Amino acid sequence: MTIAASDDTVISILAGVEAWRGRTVSAQPAAPGVASPGHRGVDSRRWTIALDGDAPSHLLKVIEPEQARFFDVSASFAANRAAATLGCTPKVVHVDARRQAIVVELLDGWATAGMDDLRKPEILEKVLALKATLRNGAALAGSWTVFDRLRAFEDARRAAGVEAPDDFWWMLDAVGDIERAILAAGWDARPAHADGLASNVMIGPEGALQLVDFDEARNVDPLYELGILLNEAFPFESEMLPALEMAEGSVRPASLARCRLYAAADDLMWGVWGLLMNATSKRGEVEFLKYANWRLLRCRMALRHPGFEEKLRNL
Repeated sequence: MTIAASDDTVISILAGVEAWRGRTVSAQPAAPGVASPGHRGVDSRRWTIALDGDAPSHLLKVIEPEQARFFDVSASFAANRAAATLGCTPKVVHVDARRQAIVVELLDGWATAGMDDLRKPEILEKVLALKATLRNGAALAGSWTVFDRLRAFEDARRAAGVEAPDDFWWMLDAVGDIERAILAAGWDARPAHADGLASNVMIGPEGALQLVDFDEARNVDPLYELGILLNEAFPFESEMLPALEMAEGSVRPASLARCRLYAAADDLMWGVWGLLMNATSKRGEVEFLKYANWRLLRCRMALRHPGFEEKLRNL
């Protein structure tokens, strides 16, 4: 194998791809990650891979160490493989767990979805179908809740001495009420992409869709997955109702309440993550603080909504 790359780690990873023995492999850095206005590629460094001088056909993703400490990378890669087997994401060609790297087929010519795309019924229906396929598949290696993730980020924020907004205590208390209400109501954890970002939906020829980025994939409450997707796509609850009916066959007040409460908790979780990354990441070019402030603002809006207490009672 002949490898052309400027990074020694990349060369070592690609040298381990058995299927490419005897071929000429070249790697070029992909676009850097951004947190705002779109959230894409922040968790990893990425390279496009070309074989034998042809156009790029694969993507190499190496998890950033500052992100890898917060999740089980091996479990995420296993979820990626499972999703590929189900036809929900591109084929996985190689995994290097030690170097926290994965190589997948590149969706050449496909476009990254935006929030406006998710609002289109024909696209949202396909996204929901892909997520349903995952949900009906075999259980994944791990399970967690958004509240578990929030505690992990909050512990790290405190340990790093990162300041939080003056009203942060109140937001934590309110999300604690959400957790207690959901624990009392109960749920059945199912396999999930567990990612609501539009940027992790790819749109291909003739309306084909694929999901990408399975870092957060675990067994979760299906209404958490639905709640964060609706939170990404729609600014108003009235717009969410047709989508909820599309997902469940009817609009159930308890489902809507749970979706909205999960969304508020998710916003707080990622707000804390953004504060932590802004203070500790070496990647000063990524707008972590802007992203954190946006997620915290949306969380405040949800927690201060006149219907917040009613949603807690509707679970």
